[in-house]
Amino acid sequence: MASSCRTRCSLRPQSLQQQASSESPMEEIKTNGASAGHARLDPELLIDFGHQLRNQLNAIVGAAGLLSATATSSDQRELASVVLTGAEELAGLVDEVLDSPAIHSGDFELALHPFNLRASVEACLARVASSAMTRGVNLSFSAGADVPNVIVGDSRRLEQILHSLLRLAAERTRQGAIHVELSCEPNEGPLKLRFKVSDSGEAVPQRVLDAAWSDGMGSAGLEPGERLAALSLQTTRRLVEMMDGDLSIRRGGDGTALTEVDFAFLAEASDAEPDQHATLLGMQVLVVAADATERRVLAMQAELWGAPSTAAEPGEAARLVGAGQPFDLALIEHRKPVIDGLAVATELRSRRGRHELPIVLIVAGTLGPEEVMAADSGMVQATLAKPVPPQKLRDVMAQVGVRHAAPPVAPAVDVVAVVSLKVLVADDNTLNQNMLRRQITKLGHTVDIVSNGREAVSAVEQQPYDALLMDVLMPGMDGLQAAEEICRRWSRGARPRLIALTAMAGPGDEERCLKAGFDDYMSKPVHMDELGEALKAAAGFRAAPKTMG
Repeated sequence: MASSCRTRCSLRPQSLQQQASSESPMEEIKTNGASAGHARLDPELLIDFGHQLRNQLNAIVGAAGLLSATATSSDQRELASVVLTGAEELAGLVDEVLDSPAIHSGDFELALHPFNLRASVEACLARVASSAMTRGVNLSFSAGADVPNVIVGDSRRLEQILHSLLRLAAERTRQGAIHVELSCEPNEGPLKLRFKVSDSGEAVPQRVLDAAWSDGMGSAGLEPGERLAALSLQTTRRLVEMMDGDLSIRRGGDGTALTEVDFAFLAEASDAEPDQHATLLGMQVLVVAADATERRVLAMQAELWGAPSTAAEPGEAARLVGAGQPFDLALIEHRKPVIDGLAVATELRSRRGRHELPIVLIVAGTLGPEEVMAADSGMVQATLAKPVPPQKLRDVMAQVGVRHAAPPVAPAVDVVAVVSLKVLVADDNTLNQNMLRRQITKLGHTVDIVSNGREAVSAVEQQPYDALLMDVLMPGMDGLQAAEEICRRWSRGARPRLIALTAMAGPGDEERCLKAGFDDYMSKPVHMDELGEALKAAAGFRAAPKTMG
């Protein structure tokens, strides 16, 4: 390699070649030192890098979940599934690699919240199912009858453990089967669970096991690809120990090619398992996040489940809660220094008790002592780490909401099916007016048309509407001014749901709309499925009890 470098550099002046030659020992030392330093990257740099990755992954996971939920064809659903699976796989690698220094340093805390245990196991199986099925490997899962559905623990880290072990099994199993067995053992106090992952693949090389169970992370003797496997196992072992458990891997003897993985951990059982058929319909949700896109994704996810949502910046959130807005749940992003979710939670808690307003903290990165203390003290009722899969977010919202929010009045699908909405459209373009009238009527709703913002405010004053679709650029009073006027004169429970329509998609357009008071934002041309979802959220809003401000 050195000779080829000298050949490529032969056109340099002789003096420079001599200088390079004389400096080569020092350069080699510097290179070796840089390589050694590279293995010990600044922890703060890793944390910042992890934050950036997770923020992007959170948007990808959320958007893919929304695409899957609103897909109108099997091809769209399949493509959305590919995006979601790939994002979750990447998130798993981020967890294993970037979080490993914190996990091994002892500065890492588990995020405890209620979750569906079987659903977590099934989600992990689903992530490796595609690659296993292409090789004809059978995946199976069984659970004892005494295993509870809902437990309290760190679902994200439990799934990280399971996925790491399942991926290890899938990579080594070319044919046969992989089986996951879940059982509950008698134990005084906290619940003791045991997972067994068994496969008919090749045994894990002893050198990988030795590296995984060593105190350091030496790579001597490891083949390409084995170092990451050893790091993954080492991180998994540490997480299991943090759950008061034990991880053991036993190799099959006499060439049986059977590897079994048994580990147990302690988890608190929930005092009372909530109704698994409970719905989020009618639960008023407050979404607080730094970025408009983040707020919109979280709000749209909640509204897909029938939970009307208000997206707000921290200051606006405090004002709304202080004004008595009847929120049943708050989703708060915590991403320092961009947004201090704990400070927001403290402010909201000073205005509303935990039984009146449960708070779910969505954290970018690993949990520290402050976040754990907030959960232990009851400041927040659950903590989730980014990226948050939609199903996990829904489960936590249901668990927290079932215990604290008023029960729903009816299933979401029934309300959407039987309620015909009263919709107002404000647009100065006749062609757009006619198209929106046709689309809204086809969806089973009634519609009135006005041509500018001033007429829209006047129409809202004269009669109640469930939704107002309003163009942003109109003569006279534009859509932004009209939205501000409506929000100033009527509380959220007494005004229609405001949906911005715009033919622009420039930087800051969505932010300006949401800041003006719009609840949703749609770019033209407006597609039927998008319009249907936007009005579905208005139907959920109408089904919920409305309180005059």
